[in-house]
Amino acid sequence: MVCGEMNKTFIRTGLALGLIFLFSGSSAIAISPQLALSFNYPIQNNFFKTDMLIFISPQYANDIDITNAIEGYIFAVKKDMNWNIKIIYLTEEINQYEKIDQILEDYYNKSNINAALMIGEDTDTALSGDCDYIEKPSIVPWFTTGGMDAYEISEQGIVSKPYKMDICVSLLYPTSILDYETKKNQIINTLNKFSKQRTFYLNNDIIVFESSEINKYSKDIYKTLDQLGNLVYIQDPNISMIEESLDDIHSMYFVHGHSNPAGTKVNEWFSAENVDNLKTPFFAADGCYVGGWWSNQTDNNILDPSIAGSWYGSKIFSNEVIQVIVCGLISQNGYSYNVSFLENSSPGLINGKNIAESLIGNTFIGDNVIVFGDPTFHFTF
Repeated sequence: MVCGEMNKTFIRTGLALGLIFLFSGSSAIAISPQLALSFNYPIQNNFFKTDMLIFISPQYANDIDITNAIEGYIFAVKKDMNWNIKIIYLTEEINQYEKIDQILEDYYNKSNINAALMIGEDTDTALSGDCDYIEKPSIVPWFTTGGMDAYEISEQGIVSKPYKMDICVSLLYPTSILDYETKKNQIINTLNKFSKQRTFYLNNDIIVFESSEINKYSKDIYKTLDQLGNLVYIQDPNISMIEESLDDIHSMYFVHGHSNPAGTKVNEWFSAENVDNLKTPFFAADGCYVGGWWSNQTDNNILDPSIAGSWYGSKIFSNEVIQVIVCGLISQNGYSYNVSFLENSSPGLINGKNIAESLIGNTFIGDNVIVFGDPTFHFTF
């Protein structure tokens, strides 16, 4: 192939090994993603379905070790699910949540993508709300389609009202103040975790710890899980119950009570630090601000960086087993129709859909379903 033939050439991405193929006539040449970056091709030249996008923030975009780990993940997902994945390298110019949203919209309109994985805590992200020294990200602009008309923005951030999720957006955000090498290694090790273990059987208990203080509606919703697996539902657990659960293997693990990023009051305090010791591929924390982190700033109506306090979303990096963490109002109702993760998504997830497929197409209460981890996680049957 010569340069003069580029008018007959198109670029395909997201195939096995994460390679990019240039086609001209009947021949094809595999090149590295780094070389392909010089080809600023328009999206309409994609003649194959893209199922998922991976965005790499400017801080990590030029790190070949992270790119290699992503390629390994792309290969594993392709082999497991036959999904095509494209990498988007964010520049400082593009790194605005509205511009990222436009990229997502373009790919959704042309290829009906299912998911996006955001890698890097410096990815510009909308604010859901801040309270004292707690920050909460919003993914509503990204998971809805239809531009800014699809959601509302208040002075404090995105309004938490019911929205239909069109794209599952998952975050892989290390704690901001850690040094670069630590954050880099966290990202690489976690991507390798997603790549190496793809088979999870639903043959262990589903456990729920819930506070009686706030379970007027949620108790009955959680108990519907007994139709989906061997449910162990414990209201107001004591410390020994929590500690004993850390030694057991579970298919799914839920905690629900008054919460902040560092833990949940389920009668006793369930610390986010406990997540490091869980033996489950799926963890969900239900309550206020569980999908956020601690910052050095009080309320200022912008999303501030995370500090090294204990927060649930960071545990996707420190637990060697967990593949996905879902945080927010997992069970709460009060609406005349289903708006919770348990009602909308658990049945699909437990019947073989991946986490993205189980979420998209359903309506949730705004920013109150935040996913950290692998959006392609699924149980095997």
